[in-house]
Amino acid sequence: MRMAQLGLALAASAIMVVGAANSASASGSAVAVDKSWGITSFYPDGDWLYVYDTDADGYAVHGVLQSYVCANVNCDGYHWVDLRTGCNDDTKIGDDGTEVRHCNYDISENLTVRACEFRSSGGVPYGSWYCSASTKS
Repeated sequence: MRMAQLGLALAASAIMVVGAANSASASGSAVAVDKSWGITSFYPDGDWLYVYDTDADGYAVHGVLQSYVCANVNCDGYHWVDLRTGCNDDTKIGDDGTEVRHCNYDISENLTVRACEFRSSGGVPYGSWYCSASTKS
Protein backbone atom coordinates (compact mmCIF):
# COMPACT_ATOMS: atom_id res chain seq x y z
CA MET A 1 0.00 0.00 0.00
CA ARG A 2 2.79 2.45 0.93
CA MET A 3 4.60 1.72 -2.32
CA ALA A 4 1.37 2.42 -4.22
CA GLN A 5 1.04 5.75 -2.38
CA LEU A 6 4.63 6.58 -3.22
CA GLY A 7 4.00 5.68 -6.87
CA LEU A 8 1.08 8.10 -7.03
CA ALA A 9 3.06 10.85 -5.36
CA LEU A 10 6.01 10.28 -7.68
CA ALA A 11 3.74 10.51 -10.70
CA ALA A 12 3.01 14.09 -9.67
CA SER A 13 6.74 14.77 -9.91
CA ALA A 14 7.22 13.03 -13.27
CA ILE A 15 7.67 16.29 -15.11
CA MET A 16 10.94 16.80 -13.21
CA VAL A 17 12.24 13.38 -14.29
CA VAL A 18 11.38 14.06 -17.93
CA GLY A 19 13.58 17.13 -17.78
CA ALA A 20 16.58 14.88 -17.12
CA ALA A 21 16.06 12.91 -20.35
CA ASN A 22 19.25 14.34 -21.85
CA SER A 23 21.40 12.89 -19.03
CA ALA A 24 23.81 10.05 -19.65
CA SER A 25 22.30 6.61 -19.28
CA ALA A 26 22.46 5.14 -15.79
CA SER A 27 23.95 1.69 -15.27
CA GLY A 28 22.25 0.67 -12.01
CA SER A 29 18.81 -0.30 -10.76
CA ALA A 30 16.50 1.67 -8.50
CA VAL A 31 16.91 0.94 -4.78
CA ALA A 32 14.79 1.83 -1.75
CA VAL A 33 14.60 1.75 2.03
CA ASP A 34 11.02 1.09 3.17
CA LYS A 35 10.32 1.47 6.90
CA SER A 36 6.89 1.84 8.53
CA TRP A 37 7.60 5.57 9.03
CA GLY A 38 9.21 6.49 5.69
CA ILE A 39 10.46 5.49 2.27
CA THR A 40 13.64 6.69 0.59
CA SER A 41 14.21 5.70 -3.04
CA PHE A 42 17.03 6.35 -5.50
CA TYR A 43 16.49 6.24 -9.26
CA PRO A 44 19.79 6.19 -11.20
CA ASP A 45 18.18 7.37 -14.43
CA GLY A 46 18.34 11.09 -13.68
CA ASP A 47 19.99 10.66 -10.24
CA TRP A 48 16.78 11.35 -8.29
CA LEU A 49 16.43 10.70 -4.56
CA TYR A 50 12.85 10.67 -3.22
CA VAL A 51 12.01 10.88 0.49
CA TYR A 52 8.47 10.20 1.70
CA ASP A 53 7.41 10.53 5.35
CA THR A 54 4.58 8.00 5.75
CA ASP A 55 3.82 8.56 9.44
CA ALA A 56 2.60 11.85 10.96
CA ASP A 57 4.43 11.06 14.20
CA GLY A 58 6.24 14.38 14.66
CA TYR A 59 9.53 13.03 13.31
CA ALA A 60 11.05 14.12 10.01
CA VAL A 61 12.52 11.59 7.59
CA HIS A 62 16.02 12.38 6.36
CA GLY A 63 17.23 10.62 3.21
CA VAL A 64 20.72 10.74 1.75
CA LEU A 65 22.63 9.19 -1.11
CA GLN A 66 25.98 7.69 -0.15
CA SER A 67 28.94 6.69 -2.32
CA TYR A 68 31.45 3.90 -1.68
CA VAL A 69 34.91 5.51 -1.89
CA CYS A 70 38.55 4.81 -1.05
CA ALA A 71 39.28 5.25 2.63
CA ASN A 72 42.67 6.93 2.02
CA VAL A 73 45.16 7.97 -0.67
CA ASN A 74 46.49 4.42 -1.04
CA CYS A 75 42.95 3.03 -1.24
CA ASP A 76 43.66 0.50 1.52
CA GLY A 77 39.93 0.07 2.02
CA TYR A 78 36.56 1.60 1.25
CA HIS A 79 33.84 3.33 3.25
CA TRP A 80 30.49 5.03 2.67
CA VAL A 81 30.30 8.85 2.54
CA ASP A 82 27.33 11.17 2.03
CA LEU A 83 27.32 12.75 -1.41
CA ARG A 84 25.75 15.92 0.00
CA THR A 85 23.46 17.09 2.81
CA GLY A 86 20.51 15.02 1.63
CA CYS A 87 16.77 15.34 1.30
CA ASN A 88 14.35 15.95 4.19
CA ASP A 89 10.61 15.45 4.38
CA ASP A 90 8.30 16.07 7.34
CA THR A 91 4.85 15.27 5.87
CA LYS A 92 4.11 19.00 5.64
CA ILE A 93 6.80 20.08 3.20
CA GLY A 94 7.10 18.46 -0.19
CA ASP A 95 7.73 19.25 -3.81
CA ASP A 96 5.01 20.03 -6.36
CA GLY A 97 2.28 19.91 -3.70
CA THR A 98 2.93 16.31 -2.69
CA GLU A 99 4.27 14.88 0.56
CA VAL A 100 7.34 13.67 -1.30
CA ARG A 101 10.62 15.56 -1.24
CA HIS A 102 12.78 14.92 -4.29
CA CYS A 103 16.37 15.95 -4.94
CA ASN A 104 18.44 15.67 -8.09
CA TYR A 105 21.97 14.61 -7.18
CA ASP A 106 23.34 14.99 -10.75
CA ILE A 107 26.34 12.72 -10.10
CA SER A 108 28.86 10.92 -12.31
CA GLU A 109 27.77 7.67 -13.91
CA ASN A 110 28.80 4.25 -12.62
CA LEU A 111 29.50 5.22 -8.98
CA THR A 112 28.64 2.62 -6.35
CA VAL A 113 25.87 4.23 -4.28
CA ARG A 114 23.11 3.42 -1.82
CA ALA A 115 20.10 5.26 -0.36
CA CYS A 116 19.92 5.71 3.43
CA GLU A 117 17.37 7.22 5.81
CA PHE A 118 16.77 8.01 9.46
CA ARG A 119 14.28 9.97 11.53
CA SER A 120 14.94 13.18 13.41
CA SER A 121 13.16 15.70 15.59
CA GLY A 122 14.30 19.31 15.70
CA GLY A 123 17.42 18.34 13.75
CA VAL A 124 18.43 15.71 16.31
CA PRO A 125 18.71 12.13 14.95
CA TYR A 126 16.30 9.60 16.44
CA GLY A 127 17.04 5.90 16.04
CA SER A 128 19.30 4.20 13.57
CA TRP A 129 20.29 4.74 9.95
CA TYR A 130 18.79 2.27 7.49
CA CYS A 131 20.33 1.75 4.04
CA SER A 132 19.39 0.00 0.81
CA ALA A 133 21.50 -2.44 -1.14
CA SER A 134 24.13 -0.81 -3.33
CA THR A 135 23.59 0.04 -6.98
CA LYS A 136 25.36 2.03 -9.71
CA SER A 137 24.55 5.64 -10.54
